[in-house]
Amino acid sequence: MSHIVCFDIGGTFIKYGVFDPKGHLLYKSKMATPTSHEIPDVLNNKVKSLQHDIHLSAIGISSCGLVDREKGMILFSNNIQGYSGMKLGEILFSLTKLPVSVENDVKSGCLGEMWKGAVKGMRNAIFLTLGTGIGSSIVMEGRIVNGSSGFAGELGHTVVVAGGKPCSCGRKGCLERYASTSAFVQDYKEEALRKGVAVENVSGEMIMELVKQGDPVALLVYERFIHYISMGLTNVIHLLNPEKIIIGGGITEGEGPFIQDINRQLRNEVMEVYGNEDTVIASSLGNDAGLYGACYLALNRMNMKESV
Repeated sequence: MSHIVCFDIGGTFIKYGVFDPKGHLLYKSKMATPTSHEIPDVLNNKVKSLQHDIHLSAIGISSCGLVDREKGMILFSNNIQGYSGMKLGEILFSLTKLPVSVENDVKSGCLGEMWKGAVKGMRNAIFLTLGTGIGSSIVMEGRIVNGSSGFAGELGHTVVVAGGKPCSCGRKGCLERYASTSAFVQDYKEEALRKGVAVENVSGEMIMELVKQGDPVALLVYERFIHYISMGLTNVIHLLNPEKIIIGGGITEGEGPFIQDINRQLRNEVMEVYGNEDTVIASSLGNDAGLYGACYLALNRMNMKESV
């Protein structure tokens, strides 16, 4: 039986997994992300290692950065230095002689959720990831919206605070400066410092635990966090009227009121004509969504899977 190996390339880790032709994830692991020029060789070495035990027929790649899917090229990445401009698909094909599919990680995650996860069967939905920034993908009439240059769906760079905090994109007041997990962490550090407490090593998950414990600083910051997320999502709902908004990222995993609190705030913000059902749900594939999407694209490339 032929298998597909998929890689999800991030700034810190490369996750990888082996799938069968029906899209069942058989094995997964991860490794540290090397320097940009080492990435093709590291992927090739992993492929060669796997080929000792299984037959591989294709490679699927989900990658951070702006991606030209047709060319398999990384157009721009601020997560991995020197990664911009890499013709990853072409290089990896020359090394492995296997067909290679390359797509942006958020769009891959959305495809994975459409194929095997929370977006399955939906015609109109938004897929959102909260992390260092905000990644997003729009599904309209059953298809991902790419726009004229393939860059559609950058909800994280819509402005929610005029003249607000500087963003990495060069503008000020972008949604991801207020509603990403990294913004949540930074806001907590600044608020704690104002209270006379110096905080260094903290994560979004750790702050969420403090919220559960009733920590006053964490609760204050959390309330602002929910406010800004809901502000951005209210704009999206009024603009696109999705069936659901699916949110992924480490902060959404595990038990807690996060998703419920967003929905509660949205009921106060969204016009009544849009209904009062909960619009936001958590990703069902979690951190594996990008791998599933990469597998879907690899299978599609080999004409082994119908379009979602």
